[in-house]
Amino acid sequence: MIETCLDIANHIVSDRGYRAPVSYADIFKVLGENNLLDKKIVDRMEKMAKFRNILVHQYEKIEAEIIVGILKKKFGDFDQFKKAVVGFIQKF
Repeated sequence: MIETCLDIANHIVSDRGYRAPVSYADIFKVLGENNLLDKKIVDRMEKMAKFRNILVHQYEKIEAEIIVGILKKKFGDFDQFKKAVVGFIQKF
C-alpha cells in the first residue's frame, strides 16, 4: 500500500509539473507544498515512506507481527490519502 501511494503521488507530481522530490518521503512534502495534502497527512505519509525504506532494506531484521501491527494502527492514513487524491482529481 505504501508503494501504491508513492506511485500515485509521483504521478501527480510529474503530471502537474511540481518540483522534483529528492526522496520518497519528500514526494508527500511536495504534495503538501501544493495544497493537495494537509500538514498532518504529509507528516504521516512521510513516516510511511521512511518505514517503507526500512522494510525494503532491512526486512530480515523486522518481525512480521510488528509490521502488521503498525499497518493496522495506521490504516486510516491510507484512507485519508485516498480521499485527498480523489478530491484533487474531481476538481478536473
